[in-house]
Amino acid sequence: MERKIVLLFCLCLSYYASAKDFTAVKDGKIFIQQYKSVAEKIKTLEADFSQEKAIVLLTNKLRSTGRMIFKSDNRLKIEYFKPHAFIFSMHDGKITIKDGERAASSIAVKNSKLFEQISRITMHAINGKIFDSGDFSSTVMENEDSYLIRLVPKSKELKQYYKELDLYIGKETFMMERMTMKETSGDETVMNFENIRTNNTISDEAFIVD
Repeated sequence: MERKIVLLFCLCLSYYASAKDFTAVKDGKIFIQQYKSVAEKIKTLEADFSQEKAIVLLTNKLRSTGRMIFKSDNRLKIEYFKPHAFIFSMHDGKITIKDGERAASSIAVKNSKLFEQISRITMHAINGKIFDSGDFSSTVMENEDSYLIRLVPKSKELKQYYKELDLYIGKETFMMERMTMKETSGDETVMNFENIRTNNTISDEAFIVD
């Protein structure tokens, strides 16, 4: 059941971006300091997203759109509007999943190492702690417009699903604008963030899923 929900969550992510135009940064430590400095100031974040998923066995890509909200006290909500409603929310030590009109279901974060890691990846990419988590080995590259943080999973749980994750960071904002997932199945997924707003007031109730 857990794997089914994880795969459904991943189906709502997509689009692959090549790293061929990226080269290694001259000083990774300086980049990490700048990235963390900006990220540490983010108390809340809201963003719209558009996504595609390339599946090995399908000709057409799957496309979805939605909205994400984040709060620095370990609260994260990813809500998909199209092609169908799907909500993934983490708050108060639990994860809630709601698929369409079905009743929402919750599990304790501590009881699911995989769900905990998926949530932590996204939150750490926003709050700048991705280099401190120990879940990945990392490489930092850059081109004219963006930095690319390439992450290779180290944990057994993540290795079951992902070969690597790419985080694209805007040079002007030092904020994540795209997250690409390359799965062990050969599928490739990406989440593109747009209309990013930070440090607006977001109530705790916004993360509750009924």
